[in-house]
Order: sequence, then structure tokens, then C-alpha cells
Amino acid sequence: MTRPPTSGPRENEPLKPHTTFKIGGPARYFWEARDARDASEVAAFARRQSLPVFVLGGGSNVLVSDRGFKGVVLHPSDAGGEASSEPGVEIAAGANIEILGESGDSVRLRIRAGEPWDRAVAYAVSRGWWGIENLSHIPGQSGAALVQNIGAYGQQLSDVLEGAELLEFETGVARQAPSSECGLGYRQSMFNTGRKGDFLILSIALKLSKRAQPNLRYRDVSAYFAERAVASPSQAEIRQAIIAIRDRKYPYPREERGGNAGSFFKNPTLSPAEFRALKERLRVRFGVDQDPRLADLRSRSAGGDPAKVPAAFLIDLCGLKGFAIGGAQVNPSQPLVILNLGGATADDVLRLAGHVRRGVYRETGVKLELEPELVGYTREDRDHYLAVD
Repeated sequence: MTRPPTSGPRENEPLKPHTTFKIGGPARYFWEARDARDASEVAAFARRQSLPVFVLGGGSNVLVSDRGFKGVVLHPSDAGGEASSEPGVEIAAGANIEILGESGDSVRLRIRAGEPWDRAVAYAVSRGWWGIENLSHIPGQSGAALVQNIGAYGQQLSDVLEGAELLEFETGVARQAPSSECGLGYRQSMFNTGRKGDFLILSIALKLSKRAQPNLRYRDVSAYFAERAVASPSQAEIRQAIIAIRDRKYPYPREERGGNAGSFFKNPTLSPAEFRALKERLRVRFGVDQDPRLADLRSRSAGGDPAKVPAAFLIDLCGLKGFAIGGAQVNPSQPLVILNLGGATADDVLRLAGHVRRGVYRETGVKLELEPELVGYTREDRDHYLAVD
């Protein structure tokens, strides 16, 4: 059967409808890719035109400039694509999720980059495979999950990642990369740091457990089940708990809302000396009332390990919850999130983000880092909006 050709690039495609923030100007070219052959065609086109390539998955965790992106936006399709030709590989869910191998204790999966992440989590939970259930209800595609090394409620993708299939834009060649090569850290990988823009993630490979491994250590999760007097929740109950908790705290991007990009600020990780400096600064600014909360935060970090301080706690403490500029607002219920109230521009969002960063730095001495990727911005743009001193 002859494979139909790609639809080719669309010129000056508005990016606003392709993002969960519902913000952003046009792409010079916008091109959907179903598989590695499509992606190679896009890469060759970009090389001929001497244009940069930006991979836009589900559109979460990005803020696109009002000017748009003067290059090629490649969008991995979540269509099923072609079945694997590898012998012994079971097609698990269409052609987007494949079982690579099983043992008595574990299962190895390949998930195509265009597969919506939460649909992959739901599938794993339906089969009783453990390791990503606490990552439920995170928007975006599975390839983007690796870019960000997503994490929530005591789990992160790097805990179960075996590797990824990558296409290098410069050569158009696809290859396998082990997880050790991906530069994984807190909310980062080589795909959003040192090798940013060099690769398209075609698929990710995960190793999940067939043995029950409930992770209830996170306070919100344990409190959820304690309130319901559930001592040993099932995996499906854990997934539903995560969904309920996230819906209460993080507005999930939906059509009827103005939109958001998910968490806009990273939780800062402080060395013991930096944590002591924060404690002293908060005593001066806000009195000793914050000492119990800080002691609780410190107790979650063993020994001399760095302490992770919730950015939401600092933003709230500085009186910035609910603050708005133009059509953008710090979420009144979960200040990690910046909301598009309807009609917000990227300029509104970054002016608000800069205001928050300066306010938190002025009061606490902590510099908050942004979580979403800024698309179509120069370093000078970032400095203009986000400088704290």
C-alpha cells in the first residue's frame, strides 16, 4: 500500500490555537510529522531554507512571542502511524504504544512522541503497570514529557526512562539514545539545555513494574486517602486521587478557559547555606511565624542534601497571589500558575512574570526560574522582561 505524502508546510500559521496558553504569533512554516520519514523531510526543508526548527507537541509548557517564530514549527502527530516491523513486538494501543518485552516483574514499553502523555498513563494503569501513575493529568505529548523530565507527587520520568529514539535535525539521521545520555535533572534534559533544538524525540522507552509500588509519601496524596480512611489504595484510586488534587490546585487547560501553560515557575533548590540565609531573611521581613513552615520543608531533605522550597509558598508570602497585568493573572488558588484571563498577550505574561521574580527576590533573596520554554524570544528580550537586579 502506497504511503500518502505529507501535507507539507503551512505558511504563517497562527500558533495561538496550538498552545494551551492560547497566546502567540504566527510560525513562518508549520508542518505536521507522523513519523521519522516525515520528520526527516521537515529537517531537510529547514536545512535548505537555513531556518531553525522548533518542536511543538501538545502546546503546554510554552509561551510563544506575540511576534511568533521565524522558523519551522514541527508538530508531531498523535495519529497511529505505522505498526512496528520488529519481530516479537506486540502492538499495545494502536501503533502509539508498543510492548517491547515482559518479564515476571516488569514490562518495557515504547511510546511514540505524539501520544498524549495522560492517555499513556491511563493505559499503563489499566494494565496494572506501576511507575507513572503519580504523573497522571499532566498535559502535553509523551515526547515533551522527556524534554521537561516531568515530575509530580514523588515520581519523575527519569525514574522509569530507559532511552529514546531521536532524529538529529542537522543530519536527518535517527538513532537510539540511552537515558544516561539525555542529561536528566530537575525539570530538565539535554533537549531544553545544552542540545536544545538539535533533536526531534521520535519515541521514548520506559520500564514499568508489574509489582505494586504505591507512592503515597507526598503530603497531598497521603492526606487525600487519610480523609477517606483508605489505607491501601489501588493503582486506579491513586490515579483518580492525583487527578482530583491537580484539578483542585492546577487549572487544567481546557477550551472554555482562557488558558495557561501549567506551572510557570520552578521550585528553587537551595543548598544548606542558602536555606539558612532564606530563613534569616524571612525572619527579618516577616518575623518568626514562618519558622515552623521552613522547618517542615527542611525536614523533607535528608542530611545535607539541598532543600526544595515551593515557589508557590514564596509567591504567596510576598503577597503576589492574584496579581494581574493586562489579561494575565497569578492564579489566586495556585500561584505557580499564570492564567490567561482571556485576550492576554505574551507581553502581559512576561511583564507579570518579571514582576513576580523581582518581588520574590526583593523580599526573600531567591531568584525564581521559569519553567515554560520561551519561543521566539532573544536573550535581550528575556533580560528586558525578567531581570531582577
